[in-house]
Amino acid sequence: MRELLTEVARDAGGVGDPAILYQRHDVLVMRVGEIVVKSHRAGTTGLQARVAVAAAHPDLLLAPLGPVRRISGRLVSVWPAGLPVDPADPAAVPWEEAARLLAELHSRPLPPGLPRQRAPIRVHEVLARDLPADHPATPVVRRAYAALPPVLEPDGPARLVHGDFHLGQLVRHDGAWRLIDLDDLGRGDPVWDLARPAAFFASGVLAPEIWSRFLDAYRGHGGAALTGDPWDRLDIPARALAIQTAARCVSHAVDENRPLDEYETALIDTCDRIGSLAPC
Repeated sequence: MRELLTEVARDAGGVGDPAILYQRHDVLVMRVGEIVVKSHRAGTTGLQARVAVAAAHPDLLLAPLGPVRRISGRLVSVWPAGLPVDPADPAAVPWEEAARLLAELHSRPLPPGLPRQRAPIRVHEVLARDLPADHPATPVVRRAYAALPPVLEPDGPARLVHGDFHLGQLVRHDGAWRLIDLDDLGRGDPVWDLARPAAFFASGVLAPEIWSRFLDAYRGHGGAALTGDPWDRLDIPARALAIQTAARCVSHAVDENRPLDEYETALIDTCDRIGSLAPC
């Protein structure tokens, strides 16, 4: 598949040596020059509708380079390359711009036929797929997971949402920040797009002043997810994404044969607190 994706990138104008940007869980993302090509996981559905949303809102979402194609039985999308956020430079992280993009996305018309967002589904998938059985932190994460309500997103009024927002989903292209990675984009509760930063704040990973900047910018741009006390709506999604992220941290630590770092330990400690609460 690497050779096929490289060929697709070159056909789209990519020049230079191919580089793997991401390869995990049946997903492969490669870059050749200024072109990025993604082979989506097997069984992916609704991708063409999601890519059409990106094409319709290029002021918010990175626009694709053509339609989705099928290569060797896999769905493949082609994109311009962008400059990702540099987490080593906290002062350069565009928190306010991220909040603006989400607020405006949540205000756009909901296209007919768009699938439901996958954020709540991904919580269950990650716990079932990624969490190693024999790591010392695994029981802590599982206790926290058991404390969540069985239904994380009841049916209700839906908006257009990204479905998997974190800083890795931002790139700078043609002088502007855009959201990328649309595999989970869909209709749903927009509060889930704010839940990961909320989880990091609640875990002590994200500084209170940064969380306030993000939250104030979202509300200042008319964000539809929150009214009144933000935690009335954020509590359950933030818990869920803290647990999901902790599970991934344990998986990565096992894969890399290393102990949990300070950031990862903070998320496990958060799971310990969640697990000590009564079920939601």
